[in-house]
Amino acid sequence: MNVISYTEQNMIESYSAVLNSLSVPSKIELMERLLKSLRNEQEKITLTTNDEFIPEKSAEQIITELRESRSFGKTRVIEPF
Repeated sequence: MNVISYTEQNMIESYSAVLNSLSVPSKIELMERLLKSLRNEQEKITLTTNDEFIPEKSAEQIITELRESRSFGKTRVIEPF
């Protein structure tokens, strides 16, 4: 369960007082935007917690491919103008 800080609780109370004066369509618009924001945050959380790197190759295969892809010490051919 998430704990709301004292400051956040005061902000919620203040916003609630202001929101009570909004029209019903404005409240609905605000709710839609809040839901969209929550969905975006949930996607970020899901990506960070479940976005694991699961290689299809072994560590040795990946290391070998990286070493073979290096171009150190290879001579370059520079074509004249």
